[in-house]
Amino acid sequence: MKKLILSVALVIFAAAACREKKPAEFTRLGFYTPYQGYMEKLNGKVESVTEKAYWVIPEGDSLIKGPRVSKIQLDSVGYTYDYIVVFDSAGYPVTSTTINEIDRPINIWKLYKENGLLARGEFISDDTLRYTQKIICDDDGIPLIYNGYDAMTDTLVQKIESRGSCMNDSITVQYFNYRGEPGVKYVYHFDEKGLMTRLDGYRNGMLIYSQPMTYTDKGFVEEFKSLDKDKNVISSAVSSYSKYDEHGNWTKSYTRDAKGFTMLFERVYTYFE
Repeated sequence: MKKLILSVALVIFAAAACREKKPAEFTRLGFYTPYQGYMEKLNGKVESVTEKAYWVIPEGDSLIKGPRVSKIQLDSVGYTYDYIVVFDSAGYPVTSTTINEIDRPINIWKLYKENGLLARGEFISDDTLRYTQKIICDDDGIPLIYNGYDAMTDTLVQKIESRGSCMNDSITVQYFNYRGEPGVKYVYHFDEKGLMTRLDGYRNGMLIYSQPMTYTDKGFVEEFKSLDKDKNVISSAVSSYSKYDEHGNWTKSYTRDAKGFTMLFERVYTYFE
């Protein structure tokens, strides 16, 4: 399901990790990916996932697969880009690459470990290193602090602190500027199955944005809404899923938003055996 870009945009350098003992039966598609505002829970030990968007052509009562949706078109309707995400065997992203309609990279996140712990991130755009992160983990290996630097000048531009859990709990992600002054704060809420049910955004202690979501019986987003501080609906979308692979992950879906746009999305997965 293609995701609408959040009205209160998550800064692209958002980062955090779920404090959870990740069993082999699922992989989190979230931080460092286009799904960082949705935190989709995938079945199995996923090694890679590729998602591409297509226009649909009505034909009687059916919807026929049309051409790839271009980057410019995705920008115009406010949807996230197609992407390829590669994970390590522990479930952490190794690379997260957004791609255009001819599969050329747009932006790339690269993550590196030292002594088995996340230690560094690099953000590349237009074949140029733009931003780096130095990551500090706790004694259990959970990333807690992300210091972000402008790659050209190697100066601190941002700090992010993350606390919480993805299982029947919440994760709080607090942003600070280079002076250490607090900025936007996001709170991700999860149910007992580890599905994200709501995302709230705060500024100066005031709720400015909320995104509730409902799920199908297979654990994939069925409907989400973006609400402003007064609970007015800013945007919404409904998704349906018509094909799944042997692990129960969707491979074909349709999403229709409140503006009337309907798109087809296809995914291809590889798995660690």
